[in-house]
Amino acid sequence: MTLSKILTLAALTALLAVPSPALAAGPAAPRVLAEVNNYKLGKFEPVQGTYLGAYVLQDTLINGSMSEFNRLTGKKHASFFLYSGYGHQFPQQWFDDVEEAGAVPHLAWEPNRGLDEIKDNAYLRDFAKKLSSTGVPVFLRFASEMNGTWAPYSGNPKEYIEKWRLVHDVMAEEAPNVIMVWTVFTFPTATVTDYYPGDDYVDWVGVNIYNVIYHNNDINSPAAHEDPLELLDFVYNTFSRKKPIQISEFGVTHYTITDSKHYQSFAIDKLSRMYTGIRSKYPRVKSIFYFDVNNLINAPIDRRINNYALTDNMDILSNYSNLIDDENFLSDISKNLEGEKDKELFNITDRVYLINGTTYVSTASLRDLLGASLMWQPGERSIQLSHKDTEIVFPVRPLKNVGNQSAFIINGRSYLPLRTAAAALGYKLAWDADNNLIKVLLPERSN
Repeated sequence: MTLSKILTLAALTALLAVPSPALAAGPAAPRVLAEVNNYKLGKFEPVQGTYLGAYVLQDTLINGSMSEFNRLTGKKHASFFLYSGYGHQFPQQWFDDVEEAGAVPHLAWEPNRGLDEIKDNAYLRDFAKKLSSTGVPVFLRFASEMNGTWAPYSGNPKEYIEKWRLVHDVMAEEAPNVIMVWTVFTFPTATVTDYYPGDDYVDWVGVNIYNVIYHNNDINSPAAHEDPLELLDFVYNTFSRKKPIQISEFGVTHYTITDSKHYQSFAIDKLSRMYTGIRSKYPRVKSIFYFDVNNLINAPIDRRINNYALTDNMDILSNYSNLIDDENFLSDISKNLEGEKDKELFNITDRVYLINGTTYVSTASLRDLLGASLMWQPGERSIQLSHKDTEIVFPVRPLKNVGNQSAFIINGRSYLPLRTAAAALGYKLAWDADNNLIKVLLPERSN
């Protein structure tokens, strides 16, 4: 075939963009994870698994004891966090307490007086040196939830990025043990990327997620339907290809003053959904911190709405203990393998289709994740997939006539049958029926 007859797939989508026809209702399409072998590990990122963490300092039932929390939950947690205002004294005693509990610190460092006070000065340098002197990895979650309107450092993305980069650079010089964690709130999502400081200035990307019955104590703003994994999806899909993901805070209410009702089953369901889901379907979540606080007594007056504490409900505590009793949830921080290449599973973020029992994925996903070489053949109205000595031609069919050897186009995107394409590229498929999940694995792996 001459080059004059070969168009890029981008040109194909421009030529054949058609509206999506209605699809008949049927089984949900599976989630698809694809394995790559050239991912470079992030700073103190575990090769596999999720660091287990929590916030317990305001849990009055255990006097804020990290060791007691470990005992009650039946498992040592790898990290605990503390809120500290920028400009405040270094919390040395708390760092000592974390060390005594056999964990590493996670500091939520908040410039609550605004961004103007963030300067390269003696305070910042001294704070960084003290972080360095701990001799352990430190998650530094600086100026989180900036994508909302409630933080005093929100509203000016340009200034925010400038100040973030300043803090990053000082930490890089003075405290190489610091892991810079850039954390947003679940919503609004529209402003999230406006505040992103850039890949060179962020080690991990985090998100704070809360499952409540009502938003903002408003009985006319129901939220019980929200799925914690769906609340994770935007950050996960946007950033997990490049950065390890941290769920910096996760809380589930089991009592709310909005209607003065208990919601034990709700809490158990959402906890199970999150901890089971990240273990099976979200392998890029490398740390999670539970927010173990009864906000009815441990929050500002206007935020005393929900009880998130695990320790005052034995059924919920037992459920949490059972969920974390899994080797995927790690009790210790691994050594720093930053920059080393590793195999990693990434989810296909484009829409996946399940039609007549066949799973279809976009040609963009096949190209970007599996390294497929693809060409559009206009004369034959087909897509050619090439790999080494193998060539397969997929004729483009109307959706109603598509099969496991043909392609289709919806909304300007072209799709191929996953099983046929993966086999041609030398990959194997592993099917997890319990989780409606397909793993596309490199040839030497099949589980």
